[in-house]
Amino acid sequence: MKHTLIFTLTLLSLNLVANEKHYPTKKALKAFQVEKGVEIQLVAAEPIVFDPVAVCWDANGRMFVVENRGYPTGPEHGSIALLEDTNNDGRMDKRTEFATGIPYPNGIMPWRDGFFVTSAPDVYYLKDTNGDNRADVRKVVLTGYMTNSTTQLRVAHPTLGLDGYVHVTAGLTGGKLSSPEHPDRKPVEFKKSDSRFNPDTYEVEAWPGIGQFGLCFDDFGRKFNVSNRNPLKHVVVHPRYLKRNPYFAFSKVEYDAAPSGTAAICWPISEDTTTAGFHPTLLTTPHAGTFTSACGPSIYRGNALPEGFYGSAICCEPAQNLVQRQTLTPSGGTFKGKPATEGKEFIASPDTWFRPVFSANGPDGAAYICDMYRKILDHPRYLPEHIRDKLDYNAGKTMGRIYRLVKKSAKPVPSIVEGSIRDLVKTLDSPNAWTRETAFRLLLQRKEDPSFVKSLRSAKLKRPAARVARYRLLQNRGALHEFDLVDMLNDSSPRVREHGIEISETQLDDGGPVSIGVRGMANDRDSRVRFRAALALGFDKPDVRNGALALIAGRVGDDQWSAAAVMSSIDKGGIDHITRHLLSTGKGAQASAIMPALGQAAGRALTDAQAANIVQLVSAEKNAQDIEWKTAFVDGLTKGLRARGLGKGKSPFADLAARTKTTHNVDWLFNQAAEQAVNTKATEPTRIAAIQFLANNATDDSTKALQSLLNPKETTAIQSAAIATLGRFGNVDIGQWLIESSRWNAYTPNIRNAVVSALLSHSRLIPLLLTSIEEGQIPAWAVPHVRRRGLMRQAKYKAQATKLFGAMGGADRKKVYEELKPLTAKKGDIAKGKLAFTKACATCHKYKGEGFHVGPDLTGVRNQPKDALLLHIIVPNAEIYPGFTAYEIETKDDRTLAGIMTSQTDTSVTIRAAQGIEETFLRTDIASLRAGSLSLMPNELEKTITKEELVDLLEFLKSN
Repeated sequence: MKHTLIFTLTLLSLNLVANEKHYPTKKALKAFQVEKGVEIQLVAAEPIVFDPVAVCWDANGRMFVVENRGYPTGPEHGSIALLEDTNNDGRMDKRTEFATGIPYPNGIMPWRDGFFVTSAPDVYYLKDTNGDNRADVRKVVLTGYMTNSTTQLRVAHPTLGLDGYVHVTAGLTGGKLSSPEHPDRKPVEFKKSDSRFNPDTYEVEAWPGIGQFGLCFDDFGRKFNVSNRNPLKHVVVHPRYLKRNPYFAFSKVEYDAAPSGTAAICWPISEDTTTAGFHPTLLTTPHAGTFTSACGPSIYRGNALPEGFYGSAICCEPAQNLVQRQTLTPSGGTFKGKPATEGKEFIASPDTWFRPVFSANGPDGAAYICDMYRKILDHPRYLPEHIRDKLDYNAGKTMGRIYRLVKKSAKPVPSIVEGSIRDLVKTLDSPNAWTRETAFRLLLQRKEDPSFVKSLRSAKLKRPAARVARYRLLQNRGALHEFDLVDMLNDSSPRVREHGIEISETQLDDGGPVSIGVRGMANDRDSRVRFRAALALGFDKPDVRNGALALIAGRVGDDQWSAAAVMSSIDKGGIDHITRHLLSTGKGAQASAIMPALGQAAGRALTDAQAANIVQLVSAEKNAQDIEWKTAFVDGLTKGLRARGLGKGKSPFADLAARTKTTHNVDWLFNQAAEQAVNTKATEPTRIAAIQFLANNATDDSTKALQSLLNPKETTAIQSAAIATLGRFGNVDIGQWLIESSRWNAYTPNIRNAVVSALLSHSRLIPLLLTSIEEGQIPAWAVPHVRRRGLMRQAKYKAQATKLFGAMGGADRKKVYEELKPLTAKKGDIAKGKLAFTKACATCHKYKGEGFHVGPDLTGVRNQPKDALLLHIIVPNAEIYPGFTAYEIETKDDRTLAGIMTSQTDTSVTIRAAQGIEETFLRTDIASLRAGSLSLMPNELEKTITKEELVDLLEFLKSN
């Protein structure tokens, strides 16, 4: 399971010197700091419960707890315990072993008087059939989830969705799934993806999202998951939509609904034990940090906390002994979250053994928290080798606590959900989500009951969530009719309309009332409804959907998800229609998010005559206020035209004009960009955007403007951007100019790196780079190790590259490390170390918000001793964390680059390279894509900085 997943160089949660003594339960309760108006109550504690990592309740309100007692390395057997409160004092006092001997169990969900339990590689079904509260039925219903990583990275969190499927998280892994109950079925294989399965037939499929330990839904079935530095991710769109438009490059399906990385701020009140072992003076210093072990989220939807808490996300952070509450605000097709109370957490404890790993809505309307209660929660694999065997991973294995949070002085009463079909339907209107969802589950289990359909149709349900549940139950039964869909589309709640649109997708090409209703949603006042309508309209007839899609496109604003929904639904005719609509009406200003993708699609898909007409529309009005969105559109248009062969060696617009015998062009935009690029009074982001735009205009004027930026008065970011753009031209003369001896010798290390990257970025420039190395003008070690390997594999460069690099990289990096290790005993200068970080690391790493997010974020890396930091710097390939594998990509237009793959779908791939620059490529444009076995980090960093700078860098990384 996932508790504290630590990136290479980012051991943010190492509790190397956690308090030796734990807090007794009374002291623990008194020590908690909780949000105003909230009270925390102890529900269960050792010896009633051990290592709780998940909890659920049956329809009678009885609590079943998953105990992952073997974590992290065994013995592996865990338990499912039934806990009961026999004297009604609110605290569990009776324990029954419902099931034992389950390997590393980490999730549980009730179903048909039994329970699904996740225990990789299996999903078990457990059931008590004789009433002794012990599972006498125990069978594996699914098997094949991966177990080749740590016990943190495994399938978990079985959760019933409104679709009637059980959803589980990936744990950053995948599987080859089969059901022993159905041996005749072909196994289903997938990688790094969440999945879902039918709880009755065990049919399984990959499902969008890549969650670690945590999965939840809100009232309307919107899925959220989590990763260690991302406290809440919203799974926004299914990739099946993104396959429809072959001209649209987009590979994202998830969005960080809560701030992530260095922006994911939390406020611990526990001692900063992560550094106390190395800085004794900080032993009692509270520390402000960021999420490093986010897990176990839930969307609070009960009625036992203050009213304003409803709909908040509750996010556990065990490494820093706290739980945060996030408020969520709708934003286009998704949400934006922020901490509910700046500077104070929902729950925080000074007890460093407090390890909250799971949250849930309870049958009494309270929020519940499972506290694994451990001294050390990290998995040994993610710790430096020299301390792995020195930590007590067993401390706390005989302990564990469960808490509930309610309004002050509240005495919540647990619910029991039972009764006839009619009673259960009425219960769908409960203000408490646990009660509603339990009624939904029981109704789903009884969907063949003769009174099922009639009871659902006749019920007067006030809550939008209840009405959505009603329609989803009818859909699952196969009893949802056209008049139901019309009712949904006309519902007063946008959330019901949203579901009506989604369910209607299969009925949108008949021209009936449902089709007309969905097209009408293009004018809906709710952005989420318009987002869903844009996705659904892709299944409508092409000749009637474009008008509605154009209306939605004109209102997407800066919402990338609404833009993606529109783009996914249009064909060639739609591209032309929507482009002309936005350009001729001037609504591109209200559609900034769609303009780059729409431009690229137009360049790829339209005929020469249509494209020439588009250029005429772009250049018809030359208003300064239109520069930003027109530049974005033309940037995409240029890429699209080049992708279909226009402008080789010259401007694609000149090529287009010659083909169509027109005179219209967009030179005025490029002139504006050139002026903005050299405008020192403009902001750096504005100038960089202008510099990058000039990559589409390989003219003498653009070249001169860019070359003028290579001077010491400009920032490294400006110079690097200019160099990257010059490299995009693929002009050998420009490449030669970049490496001219006097110029090369004057470059700073960062600028030299930028030049080498530029020469490596285009196939026409690589021979120039290799020759310059051969002639001794550029040192061979300036080429990153990962790119050397790639060049030695490619036939056209293999002989020369092998001659230059074949003997390199074979040096014993551990030997180099041992030679430099004495430097760790020296005291460095923090201020100078910051300069060294900027010089050697910032192009790929962030530290407290500065730098670029390509490799792991180094904020908090001070947790590691200097020798561990030095090891990762000098031997970067010692450990490459999942998600930071280097990929080499070669495109069909002669570009080459290396970076990490941030997302992918069946049609597109997104690569993030140095300086955090992301590009999304259609797979059809990729000549080759290779995953390397090496880190992107330079293999000989010690050659780019002095020993003194290395000492200072280590001091800076260790500083508070």
